[in-house]
Order: sequence, then structure tokens, then C-alpha cells
Amino acid sequence: MPGTGIRTVAELAGVSIGTVSKILNPGSSANIRVSAETREKVLAAADRLGYRPSYGAKLLRGESTRTIGFAVTLPGDHTDTYLSNYTFRLLNGIGREASRHHYQVLLIQGEDYRYYMDVKRIDALVLIGFPLDSNPLTDQMRGLFEHFNARNYPYVVINNQLPGVTAAGIGVDNRSGMRQVAELIRRKGYESAGFVGELTPNPQRHHIERVRCLREFLAGSGCTFDDARILNGCGNGVPEVPRVGRYSHADGQAGLRYLLDNKLLPRCIVCGNDDIATGLLKAARAQKLRIPEELAVIGFDDNENAEYLEPALTTIRQPLEEFGRLAVSHLLDKINDPARTIQMTIEPELIERSTT
Repeated sequence: MPGTGIRTVAELAGVSIGTVSKILNPGSSANIRVSAETREKVLAAADRLGYRPSYGAKLLRGESTRTIGFAVTLPGDHTDTYLSNYTFRLLNGIGREASRHHYQVLLIQGEDYRYYMDVKRIDALVLIGFPLDSNPLTDQMRGLFEHFNARNYPYVVINNQLPGVTAAGIGVDNRSGMRQVAELIRRKGYESAGFVGELTPNPQRHHIERVRCLREFLAGSGCTFDDARILNGCGNGVPEVPRVGRYSHADGQAGLRYLLDNKLLPRCIVCGNDDIATGLLKAARAQKLRIPEELAVIGFDDNENAEYLEPALTTIRQPLEEFGRLAVSHLLDKINDPARTIQMTIEPELIERSTT
């Protein structure tokens, strides 16, 4: 109906303009103070009049969109559209906490999310960390965070390890995780250990840090952890495995084959994540290796499939859903108090199962 507005809806429903505003703004926590009967009257009136709130008008007025962006790639990067189990777990935590506060989540892939913040298309932003050891977009990332920091935007990066860049962040304590792994290896008395990460020219900084910490904690233990058994990257005979997103079961399969072919199989293999460990276990079964009697395997993340593998996977539990919840909680605090910031490192937990 031409000229229909919120006042017309209120008159037809017999309620105040404020009541209509509360009901037609699904993000408003004030909705809970409106009776179901009143809500039905307002929705029926709006439907009869064909009235819909103008989202564009809200943006022009600078009002809250009650939307949190979740960016899974860098601006301009349309290649990594694969949403891994890791990403879904973060999204589960983000989504639940956002919904609890009557916010929605907008998934952003490959778009320039600086624009989303600048025009207030979203109120806040969660970004997945940029894990590559050598990232050609480092300067772009530095500029992005400087842009956000200068404007005091509400944002947080999960598992960000970018050197020289100040960014609000929540991440896992890799050092603590590898200390727990080393303690397990010592307790079990394994005489040798290896590591299988991503077999790519540009592996994750997380995996590089885990190798460094594991080497430190195994020093003097009687367990050898030599370079020949550390497969993190490719070259010098180590095959390159094409990426499917950031994570690949094929890394584990190719890694085990390489170690067997070169007679380098250690007593225990630590994997960069559970996907790699899953691929490695499949290859081990094909080779009829007894787990854990001949080969012990340890993962990282504790995804929902880890305990259902046969045998069940020993792994380091990274509380990704909690990361997502904490990220949203911080963003809402930041919206209300712009002076807030966050730099949080969370200690993971060893979950010992049947592969060790």
C-alpha cells in the first residue's frame, strides 16, 4: 500500500509506534516484553498493509544492524571456499552466542570487510587467523588491522599469529599443548617421535611453532626427534600434497607412506591436526600397522570424529566453540565500551584415547 509506514501499522493494530518498532526489530531484546497476542496483531497488520522495515534506512540512520560478520578468507581471496570442520566449530560457538544476544551472523568470503565495517553493514567482525608461514598478503593484513585500530572498530582475530601486527585476538597456547604431548611421550617411553604437518611449500606457523616446542620439551628425554622424521612442508623428497581448503587428510596418508618408504617410521607420530591424523591412521591400517602397539598417533584439535575413529584418537583439545563464544562476548563488550581490547591465550587439554 503506497505511503504505508510504521504509524499506519500501529493505527491498524491499535498499539503504539514504539510497540510496533520493538516487534518488527527481531534483534531487539525488548521483544520479550511484548505479549504473544500483541505480537500477532502487529504482524497481521503489517502483513495486511504489505509493510516491511527498511534495512537501508536503518543503515543511513547509523543504527545497529545487530549483525556480526564472520570472515573466513582475506579480501579478494575467492580460492579458499572450503569450510573445514575447524571453521564450522568456530561458527557454532559464534552463532550460539550471537543468537543468545539477538544478533545474526553474516558469513564473508573474499569480500573487503573493511567496507562492511566502514558503512556499518555489520556492527562487529570475527576473523579467522591467517596461518601461512609466508603470506604474500602480510602488508595488506597489516594495513587492515591498522585501519580497524585507528577507527576503534569492534573486531577480534581467532588464532592470529602474524608477527609485528597488533590485533585483538583469542588463540590457543601451542606451547602448553606440546608440553602435554611431550609428557605423554615420556610417560609411555616411546624411543622415537616424528611430526606430520601440511606437505606444502607454505605450511602453517602453528605447525612450525608446535614442532619447535615439541623439540624443546623432548630434549634430554631419551626420545629422538630428528629432522628426517619431521614432515612439515615439502621438498627434498617429501611430496607436495594439493590443498583442499587449508586442511587435508591426504597429508597424513602421504606422510606415512614417505616415512615407511624411507624406513624412517618413528614409534610415535604427532600430527598437525586431527584431519592429518585421520588420513595417517587410514594409511596405517592399509599397511596393517598395529595401533598403538607398533605406531602411536597423536592429533590436535579434538574434532567431533576423533573419539569415534577406530581406534579412538589421542589428541589435544582446542576449545574452538569456546573461542567463538568468547569472541562474540568480547565484541559485544567492545560495542558498549570502546576502550576494551582483548589478548587471550587459552590452554588446550590432552585427551588420551586408544592411539597411544
